[in-house]
Amino acid sequence: MDIIKQLHDLCIAENISISVAESCTSGLIASKITSISGSSAYFKGGIIAYQNEIKVNVLSVSKRLIDEKTEVSSEVVEQMALNVQDKFNSDFSVVTSGYAGPLGGTEKNPIGTVFIAIATPSEVISSKFYFSGIRESVVNQATDESLRMLIEKIKKEE
Repeated sequence: MDIIKQLHDLCIAENISISVAESCTSGLIASKITSISGSSAYFKGGIIAYQNEIKVNVLSVSKRLIDEKTEVSSEVVEQMALNVQDKFNSDFSVVTSGYAGPLGGTEKNPIGTVFIAIATPSEVISSKFYFSGIRESVVNQATDESLRMLIEKIKKEE
């Protein structure tokens, strides 16, 4: 079954709401979620927090945390996930931040590094991934993995 259809059916069946905060995926997760008619029943909306200024001023992520850990870290994506979940009053949120390339990256987090966080009604988790390929490939892989993680967490919360 198509991952988007699977998410759609799960959210409808469980009466679950979702919000997103996307940095490196630039709205692709939201776009895929809303590609199915009826997604407004569970998708509340999202924020494309591409610049740190938006992470701080709109998503209320600690500037000090970004300065200490960088915007591409588990601590920052977890704070983004909790804050977007709160702002949109959603049951779940999914968040991405990473270096899609070809510019950016650090020795510790090279191009292709993406952190994904999921906030549920009971917890927030994050994972670090190393995706390969050109920018478009990294973004697509991060989007697909975000959706897989979200479905997995929804199923665990049932």
